[in-house]
Amino acid sequence: MRTEEQKIAQSPIVVILGGKQYEVKPLVIRDSRTWRAKLAKLIGTLPKYASVTTDTPDQFEGAIDAMLVAMPNQVLDLVFAYAKDLNREEIEAEATDAEIGKAFEQIVEVAFPLARSMVGAMTKLAQ
Repeated sequence: MRTEEQKIAQSPIVVILGGKQYEVKPLVIRDSRTWRAKLAKLIGTLPKYASVTTDTPDQFEGAIDAMLVAMPNQVLDLVFAYAKDLNREEIEAEATDAEIGKAFEQIVEVAFPLARSMVGAMTKLAQ
């Protein structure tokens, strides 16, 4: 968990990929807005997979492929879209899916400070 001071000072996120520490700089507003839109688009596809009919083997195969192959690849794309300075080829050859998953969680935490601020503001207004 990042401290308020780290957030305000735009301290980089420290992620571990392939057993090595990397620093990921928080995106500026313009770039972060674009990144959040990509994440929203990916999340928006989730209900489609939950409601897919799998009456045929081909439909079932397509749903499984989407959930277990395509979506993880899109999450990987999102990590590298945010962490633009990282060497993707090197990291893909060394890092595990679990490390990428943790890095993604850390990036998501940093990418949505305004949403948390709105919740905090609503709480204060309700007092």
